[in-house]
Amino acid sequence: MTVENEDIRTLLANIAEGKPAQALTVYLQPIINMVDGRCQGAEALVRGMVENKLIFPDRFIGLLEQNSDIRKVGVFVLQMAIHFAIENQLHQQPDFTLSSNFSPIEINDRAVVEKIKAITERSGYPRHKITIEITETEVALSDCGQENARWLQQQGFVIAWDDIRNLDDLKKNSQQFCSDVIKLDRSLLNQECLSVTQEIIARCQRKKLQLVAEGVEYPWQREWLLEQGVTTCQGYYYSPPVALQTFAQRYIS
Repeated sequence: MTVENEDIRTLLANIAEGKPAQALTVYLQPIINMVDGRCQGAEALVRGMVENKLIFPDRFIGLLEQNSDIRKVGVFVLQMAIHFAIENQLHQQPDFTLSSNFSPIEINDRAVVEKIKAITERSGYPRHKITIEITETEVALSDCGQENARWLQQQGFVIAWDDIRNLDDLKKNSQQFCSDVIKLDRSLLNQECLSVTQEIIARCQRKKLQLVAEGVEYPWQREWLLEQGVTTCQGYYYSPPVALQTFAQRYIS
């Protein structure tokens, strides 16, 4: 079904009115240990849903960042993902990590990070098994945002910096604050980028940062990453993002 501009307007209106459940749904992409193929976690990803039409985030996330309603999205997605994980006892698996994306706009807002903490307090979900991914956007992490990120780390959350594409991105991350996890953008697995990727990996390993490679689509990428000592990935080689029910059928038994 074709997504019309009216569908986007309906989605934005529902979020603005505080009804994200009528506009958004959550998909999960498995995080895979490439050594043995185990699913050792999942990243929660938002999708729009209007009248059974699935709307990909590139159609609405930028608009939500412009009007600041993005601050209503991250906490909703995290709450839905935690509910699913508890319902399926994923929090009891010793090495299962649940990741959720947040825009710098959200991390810059103290009220949002307080809500992140409150969600875990109400649910009892172990914070060390939750990774807060700060996505790369045109909006910078402010001084307040950097302090909020450090505060989340102090509360026990794992902080990941998403979409690292080059050495400048890595340098900016290290200048702002020290994240626990670096996520390598899918573009770094193009053949012409591998020398830069190798240097990024080496620098992260010297700092003992965890690495997750995104966008693994081919066997040679898996083999190359393993040769570099990177063992954790996401990508279509293993699975695209899937609906919650599909994730439960494939990875929880």
